Amino acid sequence: MTSTIPQLKINLGSGYNRLDDTINIDNREIVKPDIVCDVTEGLPFYDNTVDTVLAFDFLEHIPIGKTIAVVEEIHRVLKPGGLFRSVTPSTDGRGAFQDPTHVSFWNCNSFWYYSSKDYRDLYGIKADFEIIGMENKIIGENPSIIHVFADLRKR
Repeated sequence: MTSTIPQLKINLGSGYNRLDDTINIDNREIVKPDIVCDVTEGLPFYDNTVDTVLAFDFLEHIPIGKTIAVVEEIHRVLKPGGLFRSVTPSTDGRGAFQDPTHVSFWNCNSFWYYSSKDYRDLYGIKADFEIIGMENKIIGENPSIIHVFADLRKR
């Protein structure tokens, strides 16, 4: 008899987009997340315990001076080999700039700072990810809104 061990997945900035079989985390009680948490203050998980972190339309809401700390916190809670999947409006389109709640700006190059040893060493970034998938995609019918789809694996 084979038993499967459930995977621990978290959905950061879940908003009203709750996912099944996932711990939905948001800083707003009104959206009824599983955990109310300000991620800029840390995640309520032990080191190396989470299998997957989902961050869909999340990173652009993290203030520019706190983005490195948040990505390092995601790295801290992920198990070695764990997956960080981000979908973020890209500066290659208008979507990054048109929403007044966006306070940091991303494109495919932004993720190099968490995967390139040279960049990590230069800026003292602890998070060490391998980029396993990266592409710009247009979502919906508006060709001027481009999202970066990034799949990163914790080394």
